[in-house]
Amino acid sequence: MKITDQAANELKKVLNEFDKPGSGIHVFSTQGCCGPSIQMDVSTHVGTGETVITLEGIEFFVANDLLTKMADVTVEYRSNTFRLAGLQKASSGCCG
Repeated sequence: MKITDQAANELKKVLNEFDKPGSGIHVFSTQGCCGPSIQMDVSTHVGTGETVITLEGIEFFVANDLLTKMADVTVEYRSNTFRLAGLQKASSGCCG
């Protein structure tokens, strides 16, 4: 996993505004109509079944089942949104 300087700066702002010591970025998978989707959210602590990955002073709490999938991903920030560049998507169709 990697992170761009711009994404690191923006995530640090988010964590500073959240203002809870020990907080990090929770990386997890959810199921939608188009198949699994990887999401990020602020979390106050690392959860069971998660591994901590520290990038640019930011702790990411990554679900263990996503570690391999996230290995070649770069967290980017463009046009006021975060993007997981290099993420291999499932080859399932989407329901519109």
